Amino acid sequence: MDMRILKPVWLLCAATLLSACGGQTTSTEPAPAAPTQLSVATALFAEKSLSANGQMACASCHTDENAHADATGTLLPLGGLSMTVQGFRSSPTLLYLEANKAFRFEEGQPVGGFTWDGRANSRAEQAAGPLLDSAEMANVSVEAVAAKVRQLPYFNDFASVFGLPAQPSDAQIFEHLQTALQTYQEKDLDYLLFNSKFDRYLDGSATLSVQEARGLGVFNDADKGNCASCHTSQTGRQGERPLFTNFSYAALGLPRNPQIQANADARFFDMGLCGPKRTDLSARTDLCGQFKVPTLRNIELTAPYFHNGSVATLTEAVAFYATRDLQPERWYPSVNGVVQRFNDLPAPLRVNVLMSRPFGQRPGETPLLSQVDVADLVAFLKTLTDDRTAAPGSPLVKK
Repeated sequence: MDMRILKPVWLLCAATLLSACGGQTTSTEPAPAAPTQLSVATALFAEKSLSANGQMACASCHTDENAHADATGTLLPLGGLSMTVQGFRSSPTLLYLEANKAFRFEEGQPVGGFTWDGRANSRAEQAAGPLLDSAEMANVSVEAVAAKVRQLPYFNDFASVFGLPAQPSDAQIFEHLQTALQTYQEKDLDYLLFNSKFDRYLDGSATLSVQEARGLGVFNDADKGNCASCHTSQTGRQGERPLFTNFSYAALGLPRNPQIQANADARFFDMGLCGPKRTDLSARTDLCGQFKVPTLRNIELTAPYFHNGSVATLTEAVAFYATRDLQPERWYPSVNGVVQRFNDLPAPLRVNVLMSRPFGQRPGETPLLSQVDVADLVAFLKTLTDDRTAAPGSPLVKK
């Protein structure tokens, strides 16, 4: 784990916590800094004792070194009481979500919300999900989580900096814990670094290579990659840096991942907006198969790709867009010689799958994206990786 996740632990030996730590200050030691909302919230994000099994923290599935997405080598996170229960969705990056808002419909289209299906309307609401999910931190109730928080050696610091009442209820402790986990994501500078090579290119302090520049052209070309139609690449009116997502939803027709335990049941389908985790839109069959469009910032670090982890590498992820319809046999199984396209959706709902460019071609047609285009796109996407050794950049492009 990155040391920046662990750095607040020393606060446990602050003056307010000496009795819990069993330590004594000396005249030669510098006085410990007072706890802050950020330092306490960072400790809570890394706190494994908040899980039912004592082995899982928020940071376990949202690792610092992987842009706060799944740990390297992880197909899908394992959790639950035994730490062997597999979820059926990958852990998306938590970075660059500051401008994201609550789920809503705009001109009839879904947008916003947190998690792959947007069922959480804020980072605080999102934080509650893993704490109570039987496949993740596996607490049975709000009361169970509150009991664990009360036992933290830095509970008094938590209560102080987040303004808990003198005799807080379990519900109040849980609510303030949610607030703290949201605060960590809002105040930690790593969540909005804006210092990638592409950011420096926008500022005029870096130059894209010939291949990277070609990749940017393909990315923005509506007749080729058409990537920018969902992964916005233009600066805002006030110079806001692009987030490479418009927070919308899309049904990509991904291949079913046989490594997901739930998929052993042929009747099980993860259909995003219309279920099974989200239940309020279950009647909207036109939305089945749609999942949140993620930011492409730091995409180099977040393999495997897509909500079901069905594609292992970034090159393969881009190639899926280029060849899904031209070479369906590359992505989907065949039964009696018939390719089962879009096999991670029930057959009647496969009409929902996105067909706009670069999709929608037929086998034998000239590809919109050549192998060179795919390589160029990958080269460009790697320019979106933050430099975690450098200072954060400005959220606005330098003029």
